[in-house]
Amino acid sequence: MEENPYPFYLKNLDARYEFDSISNEKTVHKAVTFTQTPINDIYNLALLDILADGRESDMAVSDNQDLPTVLSTVIKIIEEFLNKFPEKIITFNGSDDRRTRLYRIVISKEIDKIQEKFVVLGILKNGEYELFKTNQDYKAFLIIKKRN
Repeated sequence: MEENPYPFYLKNLDARYEFDSISNEKTVHKAVTFTQTPINDIYNLALLDILADGRESDMAVSDNQDLPTVLSTVIKIIEEFLNKFPEKIITFNGSDDRRTRLYRIVISKEIDKIQEKFVVLGILKNGEYELFKTNQDYKAFLIIKKRN
């Protein structure tokens, strides 16, 4: 993405990154977490809003008018995570169909740049997966660091 990401930091030695989404109206504290799935070396990515009471939500709609910057930040975090752990695979999907569709649109728009460093797979509704195609609906995505 051409958008400059927000500064972010690794919160702990596990796999949690945090950053602030900033607009003229408000600041929304966000977290990107990577949680190991039951399948070895596959980590689930979650983009979360940290609410005022400290709870985390993947359903919150912060509407901070900075979606390109937030997504650019997430992409940079993915890149850092996979550079640190190149053998890991990241899986993610939206917390609802609308967000999964949004992620597909962003990947489609940026696929040429993404494919320079990563292999992107789409997981179909039947559970099978394929190399990402721009006009295909998916229930989730896999990101794998390309090996040199």
